[in-house]
Amino acid sequence: MSDIYSFAIYYYFPIALAVFVFGCVYRVLRMVFFWRRPLKAEPRRRGAGAVFIGLIRTFLDPILFSLRYRKWDFVFGLMFLHLLGVIPLIFLLAHHVAFFAYLIPAYSIVWPFAIPLSATSSILTVTAPIEPYSQMSFTFVNTIWGPLTVILNGDVLTILALLGTSFKIGTKIYERIVKGLRNARVTDIVVYAILLEILVTGYLAARHHPPTPVGTDIVIYRMLMGLHVLGASTLLALLPFTKYWHIIFGYWYGKFHEWYDLRVRRGAI
Repeated sequence: MSDIYSFAIYYYFPIALAVFVFGCVYRVLRMVFFWRRPLKAEPRRRGAGAVFIGLIRTFLDPILFSLRYRKWDFVFGLMFLHLLGVIPLIFLLAHHVAFFAYLIPAYSIVWPFAIPLSATSSILTVTAPIEPYSQMSFTFVNTIWGPLTVILNGDVLTILALLGTSFKIGTKIYERIVKGLRNARVTDIVVYAILLEILVTGYLAARHHPPTPVGTDIVIYRMLMGLHVLGASTLLALLPFTKYWHIIFGYWYGKFHEWYDLRVRRGAI
């Protein structure tokens, strides 16, 4: 069947993946070749315990700062969008784990931690127009998460991610138009808009919407899945060329650099 889903999977995704790999290599090589050794102060002598605590605080302090001074961004940005939204959905949602394991067999190691679509069955019986194939004797889906499956399921996590993404889009538009801040770029809004499209199309496809008297409309389902893959592939290709490169490398490198340079080498508190 030649449709948008086939195009997205067999043609568009490989190209987007190649662009993503090229972008990652480019960013890393650019950093390596343009790196200059800065002047460094003499390191203060610190014990292994202090060094380890410094590493923890390097990651923890910005979170505590956000919790204290930017509460809305902490809730919608950090918690809903990142920690309870996009990150577990991408890497642990059972359907995504199956796809990643198909591409990279070693990824199947995370199968025990896979998050189901629903807390009550393998499909979203609360909102989906189809019934589960078999009746289960468990109150919750039998996963390693146990009662936490009430939250750690595709249904709830997608709703949280939608709230977080919508909040970020609204915030960026407000900062750009009303406050005139230069750091609120148009590309930021575009990236979040693509993420919103990915979440919405995936959400609808998982629920097999719209319902029909005979079950799922396969044409619409494949269209939604095709749009979902197109959006995800586009975002994947764009990541190395936007400030959201930090998701892949920038954040982690920056934090370890901050820890070593400020808390180890210079002994900053």
